[in-house]
Amino acid sequence: MITVPSGRVFDGTDVNILKRMHENGFVRYSEAPFKLKSGIMSHVYVFGREDLTDHPDLEVLVGRKIAYLVWENSLPGDPQPCLIGLPTAGTVLAQAAAMVSLDHARGQNPVICHRVMREALKEHGAHNTWVNGKPDLSRHTYWTVDNVVTDGDTKLKGAEKLEQDGYPSKGMPTLIWVDRQQGGIKCLEQAGFKRIVVAYYLLDITFALGELGLWPKETVQAVQEEIQAHQFPTVA
Repeated sequence: MITVPSGRVFDGTDVNILKRMHENGFVRYSEAPFKLKSGIMSHVYVFGREDLTDHPDLEVLVGRKIAYLVWENSLPGDPQPCLIGLPTAGTVLAQAAAMVSLDHARGQNPVICHRVMREALKEHGAHNTWVNGKPDLSRHTYWTVDNVVTDGDTKLKGAEKLEQDGYPSKGMPTLIWVDRQQGGIKCLEQAGFKRIVVAYYLLDITFALGELGLWPKETVQAVQEEIQAHQFPTVA
């Protein structure tokens, strides 16, 4: 067990997930910086694409973690959870949680389902909405799922598309796999998002990787300094 900077305690399950994420390059540090969608340059990047889908053992671990977070953060009386992944990385996370829930739903925990959100609207066929399926709030509690948040822009744009399709949009619970801790969560809260669940904070991940001897301590320190130096402004 590892106590991380946020005060959370990583148990054996968390440590196993982090080890597998490290082995498969889910979170990577590079001397040559990556350009993030927000425009900033960063030496640390959160993937969650082929590094996840090429390794179904990790995909199962991630799906199980998400399923339990959804169950733990559902409110009494909530209908069946239905996850909508923000394309493209979030789609796999939503599907993984739904598939794993078939084997891990116990007692009052319902099986989780999911729907697919498009990157672009179709100009042909029967389905010309962003999400495959009309919202049914008596049947489902809809969640959005994504791999990472930096400034929150992807989530804000996703909410606009969901609203066009008649979904509760910002009123839907939102699950983020990794928060880069650069102000994105605060921006979403100020924009009116009601229920945000974070699986892991980036500085917790890098700290744990350092404690496990998987990242050099100087790399962990460099990431901490970078994150602190690049904070997105929020409303005072």
